[in-house]
Order: sequence, then C-alpha cells, then structure tokens
Amino acid sequence: MKVIKLFLSLGISWTNVLNFIRSAIDLIAVWFLLYYLISMFKSNMKTMQLFKGVLFIMIVKLLTSVLGLTTLNFLVDSIINWGVLAIIIIFQPEIRTLLEKMGQTKLTTHKEMSNDEKERLMDELVSAITTLAKEQTGALITFERSQSLIDYINTGTKVNADIKSELFLTIFWEGTPLHDGATIIQGDRVACAAAFYPPTNKELSPKYGARHRAAIGISEITDSLTVVVSEETGTISFAVNGELRKIPIKELRASLVNELNWFKSSDEEVNTHES
Repeated sequence: MKVIKLFLSLGISWTNVLNFIRSAIDLIAVWFLLYYLISMFKSNMKTMQLFKGVLFIMIVKLLTSVLGLTTLNFLVDSIINWGVLAIIIIFQPEIRTLLEKMGQTKLTTHKEMSNDEKERLMDELVSAITTLAKEQTGALITFERSQSLIDYINTGTKVNADIKSELFLTIFWEGTPLHDGATIIQGDRVACAAAFYPPTNKELSPKYGARHRAAIGISEITDSLTVVVSEETGTISFAVNGELRKIPIKELRASLVNELNWFKSSDEEVNTHES
C-alpha cells in the first residue's frame, strides 16, 4: 500500500499503477515457472541434455537473426519447426513424467542422519557387499544422489525398508524372485529391488555381463553411484559417470565414504558456506 501511495503522490495514475503490478506479477510468475522447470530437468540427465539442446538452438537462432545469416537461419527455422514434433515423439515418456510431476503436491524429503547413524548404515553396507563378494553372489546396488531415480524405482518392486545387511543378502540370493535387477537406496532407506536400467552401448570386454552393462548404463544418464558384485569372480566395481572402477575389498569402506560424501567435517561445512 505504501508503494501505491508513493506512486499516486508522484502523480502516477491508477492505470499505470495497475499496469506496473500486473507486469511485476507476470515476471515473478515466469521466474517461478522457469525455476520449477529447470529444477525438474536437473533431476534427470536425459531431460537436462534436452534442455541444453533447445537452449543452444535458441542462441543460434538469435545470432542468425542479428547477423543476417539467411541460409543458416533457414536451417535453424526448419529444425525448430520439425524439432517440436520430433521432441514430442522421442521424449514421450519423459514429457509424460514431467507433466505427472507438475501435478504432484507431495515433496519427498530425506531426514538428516546423525554421524552415528551414518556409521551404522556404512557398517551394514560394507558387511553386505563384502559377504556378497566372498560368496560370489551377483549384486547391483545403486545409491541415489542429486538426480532422482524415481523413474527406475517404478520399474522394480517397492521395498521402503531399513538398510540391513541381511536384507541385501536375502534380496540377491538366487532363490528369491528379486535377485535379478538392481536395488536402489534413497538416503537411509532401501527404496526398491529388482529395478531395471537401460544397458550401455559401449563396447565392453566379454567378461562383463548384464549387471555391469546396466550399471554403466545408469551411470551414463544419472549422477548415481552403482556398486556391482560379479557372480563369476566376486569382484567389486563402482560405476560412476559412465566408467567402471574395480574396488579392492580392503578399500571398500573408504571408497564408499569418499563417493557418498556422508561424513563432512564441521570445518569443511563452514568453509563451504563461507566460499
């Protein structure tokens, strides 16, 4: 009200005041919409790549218009005209998921874990993975990080259980129907079992089977960490950023701590906030 009175005292008409308020609301609404869309794009590597591609085309379009590059401008216009239809066809599942998320009102949050709780969970994880490796039981365990894995959780069987060594040994025992596929961990919970990932298209050595191909595949499209245990050799490997790295059992705990970044010291947190 004070702002409106100030405008009126300066001789600005009600019409101009209303136009100003309308423009401000319009800009704020657009900002929130863009922020919301970018936040959802960031949760999926594939849609983030789509967003970058569209942004690149728009920048090229702007440059061709300003510089008067007629031929290139014609090509860009053709891409834009047909690109919308192509995007709808190719990214139909992602677009459907995006629209579903826009209609969701419930936000999923993970409770903050104490260091004692983190130590207990790490003990359970190391014990389970070590036992699986020694018994040469094939396993695929994925940790969700900043990018959501909800699309892949929906392909499996929901579990929503505490992280326990016995649970992993039961899931990956060959006598259970859940041993095929991946188990996904969200925060301090086992979200699902028997989830399936798109395999990588990379040329790999024949010694790597379906689990390793799936682990690399999910690491190529998300920022997740996937632990693979080979049923042939009992070898433990980490799949991160499209790469597979063997982890000796003696280095398993330290490697998990490093990758998951669960145990930041207070000094590190302070430095992060200050920087």
